Amino acid sequence: MRKFVLALAASAAFATPAMAEPFSGPYVGIEAGLDNYEGSAEDLFTAGDEFDGISGNGVVGGVFAGYDIAAGNAFFGIEGKASLSDAEASYDDSVDTLGIRAKETFGLSARAGAMVNDSTGLYARIGWANTRFKVNLNGVTDSDDDDGLVLGAGLQTRLGANASLRVEYVRTDYNDFIKNNAVLAGVAYHF
Repeated sequence: MRKFVLALAASAAFATPAMAEPFSGPYVGIEAGLDNYEGSAEDLFTAGDEFDGISGNGVVGGVFAGYDIAAGNAFFGIEGKASLSDAEASYDDSVDTLGIRAKETFGLSARAGAMVNDSTGLYARIGWANTRFKVNLNGVTDSDDDDGLVLGAGLQTRLGANASLRVEYVRTDYNDFIKNNAVLAGVAYHF
């Protein structure tokens, strides 16, 4: 009888799937999605002019890597990412032209989440991003790097023992002039 109880206890311990745990450990992944940049400006072409609602859509893709730590039913982590976008906003009134195109972005953010069931978690993120913008104003081009505050939320679910799928919304506020909204889907490999 004693051997039976020990065998039953051992099988119960090993029958609990590892996937019931919160996300934990290192991971790498790829992501793609839709990107929208909105801009506004004053005194751009002449003193007193105002532009609001200059916007452009595009596709964004990138890579990310991070590390999560489990704490009870929650997980906390840090993540770095690099991405490329083809989003471009433009304005043309047949006298003046303006084009703003997003290029590469690098960022770092913290994540905090909680498991909603054995394989799926909800999370929020806060961090920093730096994006290079290419600007064309009446035929004169220049590029500039801008830093922004990143806020976001997402849902991540396991696709097996070592992979997960995630969908998230991220808003980046660069300054009073440029805002970014992105909806991203990604696949991660967990070590």
